[in-house]
Amino acid sequence: MAKERIIMHYDMDAFYASVEIRDNPSLAGKPIVVGENIVTTASYEARKYGVKSAMPVAEARKLCPSLITVPVSKGKYSEVSAKIQDLVKRVTNKVEFIAFDEGYLDITDVIGGYPGRDYFAGRFRRGIKDNTGLTCSIGMGYNKLTAKIASDINKPGGIYIFTKREEFVEYIEGKEVRILPGVGKKMAEDLYKRLGIERVRDVYRFSLTELIAHLGRSRGELLYQYSRGYDYREVDYKRKTHSIGNENTFRYYLETREEVGKEMEGLFEKTYERLQIKEFLCKTLIVKVRYSDRRTITRSKTFERYSKDRVQLHEAMTDLMEEIEIDKSIRLLGISFGNLSKNLARQLTFGERGKLKKKVDLELLKEKIKSIEKKG
Repeated sequence: MAKERIIMHYDMDAFYASVEIRDNPSLAGKPIVVGENIVTTASYEARKYGVKSAMPVAEARKLCPSLITVPVSKGKYSEVSAKIQDLVKRVTNKVEFIAFDEGYLDITDVIGGYPGRDYFAGRFRRGIKDNTGLTCSIGMGYNKLTAKIASDINKPGGIYIFTKREEFVEYIEGKEVRILPGVGKKMAEDLYKRLGIERVRDVYRFSLTELIAHLGRSRGELLYQYSRGYDYREVDYKRKTHSIGNENTFRYYLETREEVGKEMEGLFEKTYERLQIKEFLCKTLIVKVRYSDRRTITRSKTFERYSKDRVQLHEAMTDLMEEIEIDKSIRLLGISFGNLSKNLARQLTFGERGKLKKKVDLELLKEKIKSIEKKG
């Protein structure tokens, strides 16, 4: 009999801001943001005023006049991230790092050496704190979905553990549907407009077939599975990093957002065509901008699942470009799809769909029996 999977997700708390506060204690307890034009990370004190990542700093100042801005030090954050990742890899090699400041661990085979899940999570958190001076939040569950959502529940610096699907479903059913990974603002608006889905429990009105008919296979399956606590993804610790990209250096600099948008559309289409030809799926999208003063910035978005969905990828590019200031002439634009895979794309197999249907049918039967017993 296969072991019950135990997956942990760690997420560093306000990572960039926390590094700056650690290195400059006079910033402790004050509302700060990292970023000069766009908020990259906001401290929890700043978030109380409604300041969020990707918000223009000028807008953030209107919400919080006492806001302190700190320039981005990407090299420093990269060094700290490397130290954290080295510490994590001492626990297990089954780790999937999905950003500078977060990752998944499959601890199924190591948890038996500890008194319990709470103990393991607490020891992990203390180890990070003792070695870096930074705090992290821990989520633990029976798959990646539940671990990810658990790590957000007691932020900052907290621990939350889901042990059973029933308790996870009970927790999320009344929450807004955006709690589910992969459901962004635009998708949530579309779900409400087209299907009247506002909260997770609203998804239960629709069968898997109906959701696929309305949303397409990828999004339909994602919504059906995640709303019920199902997630078959493995911690992808053997992943090789590939990328496909295109960039353009312009003889005449770009001056307006319209010019930039037009060029990015062309680069996106070329890169997406290559993605299709090579039959890859993408997990990370990166955009690159170099200004006339040679300052270069990049922005990236990592998805919960591998994707070749053109709409999803295009929306990600658009969202990232909206974060970037066009306050100087631009000499170079680039876009790339990273973390590619041919073999790790995850859709439900026919066998898994059959299992899901049996589980759902069994749940419906139990509900009918309860209903009859109540009436009796």
